[in-house]
Amino acid sequence: MFSKNSDAIPVVIDTDNAFGMPVRDIDDGIALILALVSNEIDIKGIVGSSCNCRAYEAAKNTLYLLKKFGINSIPVGLGAEKPLSGNRELHHTFLDAKADGANTSYWDDVPAQLLPDTSLDKEVLALPDGADVLIEAIRNNPHSIVVLTLGSFTNLALAMQKAPDIVPLIKEVVHMGGSFVPQEGELDFEWNTADIPQEIWETTLRFNTWYDREATAMVLRSGAPIRFVTANVTSHFYLRNEHLQQLKKKAKGQCADYVLSGIEPWLLWSVAERKVEGAHMHDPLTVLTLIDPSLCSYRAMAADIEGFLNGNDLFPQVEEGSRENEHPEEAPVVQVAVNAKIFEAEQLMYSLLEYTVDFECFDMEK
Repeated sequence: MFSKNSDAIPVVIDTDNAFGMPVRDIDDGIALILALVSNEIDIKGIVGSSCNCRAYEAAKNTLYLLKKFGINSIPVGLGAEKPLSGNRELHHTFLDAKADGANTSYWDDVPAQLLPDTSLDKEVLALPDGADVLIEAIRNNPHSIVVLTLGSFTNLALAMQKAPDIVPLIKEVVHMGGSFVPQEGELDFEWNTADIPQEIWETTLRFNTWYDREATAMVLRSGAPIRFVTANVTSHFYLRNEHLQQLKKKAKGQCADYVLSGIEPWLLWSVAERKVEGAHMHDPLTVLTLIDPSLCSYRAMAADIEGFLNGNDLFPQVEEGSRENEHPEEAPVVQVAVNAKIFEAEQLMYSLLEYTVDFECFDMEK
């Protein structure tokens, strides 16, 4: 449906897609949309993962999104509901409670067709295992495929356990997650979540890199090349109200109705309840770094796996006077995003969304 360049990057996406769900971050869904419409990314498979929502919900939302775009050729897998380490029931209980609270009023005027109904339930349960979708996509695109993990590392770790032969076939793992203490000239992690008390962050919520620490450690130890697009850079990147208003002027067709109905209440809620400049676009920035690698600059950092498993930072602060290249031999060195061209990235995101809402999609439900 969307044309792809002959040298488009083959990508398999692991995503906790909550697009359309009230009071949930929907940037995963927007990231997926950007990848679908870009002619520089060729999606070879998508796995619904558990983090921002449950894996079942992520897979169902993804199937529905693809149907809205008239796409049925991309394999979708159902990822693991439980992490390899840690109990995340309180995490999901808190997110469910938020979605049942007063803030859902921002979604009161959203059309019912924004979210899938029970008609997709059987289809979701019949989906292949998420690890198998990852394995097949990697084996079918050896040495060229990028694994994009927008939630936790659980499904990729399970795939590596099941099929160790895939590790050297991966060109790169690109992960949205992590943070670090910046050096001079690097972006700091700015996080304002007025909707979530600090004690909940400390005791209950664990996202992305931290959602499944054992899986994170397994992937880091695998030897696959890994690049982290950190919250230090993504927390500065927004979809803003001026973007939304411009998109509404361009909108036509089923795609536009679906996409904008998902974006508008979330953006309004983010500004009003989180007290931020717009809607955070963590995962879209991660996707955009594939399209334009110059959007972020990176620093090689050693991942302190043992410390991380014991509850410490994955990228500990470098002591003054120490040398960056003196990493412990057992600590894998990964590329970590430390700066970003925010204006350029927001313009690129807008241009892809503009193309999306101006495109006459073929809703497969019609």
